[in-house]
Amino acid sequence: MSTEEVKAEQVQQKPLYARFVLPAREWRYIIEGLAAIVEEASFVATPEGLKLRALDPGRVAMVDLFMPPTAFEEYSAEQEVKFAVELENVIEALRRVKKDDRVAFEVANGRLVVTLLDANGRVARKFRLPTLDASAQELPEPRLSFTVAAKVLSDAFRDALKDAELFSDSVRLKAEGESLLVTARSDRGEVETRFSLSGGSLVEISVEKPAEAAYSVELLGKIVSKAYRVSEVATLRFAANMPLELTLSVAGGGTLKYFVAPRAE
Repeated sequence: MSTEEVKAEQVQQKPLYARFVLPAREWRYIIEGLAAIVEEASFVATPEGLKLRALDPGRVAMVDLFMPPTAFEEYSAEQEVKFAVELENVIEALRRVKKDDRVAFEVANGRLVVTLLDANGRVARKFRLPTLDASAQELPEPRLSFTVAAKVLSDAFRDALKDAELFSDSVRLKAEGESLLVTARSDRGEVETRFSLSGGSLVEISVEKPAEAAYSVELLGKIVSKAYRVSEVATLRFAANMPLELTLSVAGGGTLKYFVAPRAE
């Protein structure tokens, strides 16, 4: 047996183990953002980082999470470790975390241990959660072409979607010049929110070609209302009647990304 084969066999014999530590509130916001479209999540921890990619039950939205080791205070995964959990269980474990609490996730022998640590690093609470079958098919990343890219304040975008929900079940995004319009209309009335560079709600915009597209306001609103706290700025990319890509940056180089299918109107 060659040296390479021996090393490979030794790696295979090692128990699957992964551990990562990060601020508890930050992780709660990310988990809540994932739970906006999926109830169960299959994570993959590798030496390169933690990742997840999943479709919502209606197959009209996808969430794509990637967090490199630099996004954590501590990160350890010498080989690929897959684990799946019910997100509501994790949310319940994190529901009463305080501002400076940290959370440690440990996966070993098919079990997930969630440990909450206070500001001094002392163990506050420990939860042992059941894991699920993590053999879900790996999804490819969508390959799309966009003509509009805009960075908006996350909370302002959330508020615009809340207003849109009052009047319609769909919301329309329109890029023109140096503005991004969020509109909704029905027999009950209409609403328009204008994001502009001069107003401060629009941080940056690039328009290769003017574009307009409509999306489910219920779905998009649910995503943004849960995930907006992950990042102060949301990046929106879209094209005429094409899927929307919504990206939130995670501290340390990570990304929480959503793809939402357009609505035909």
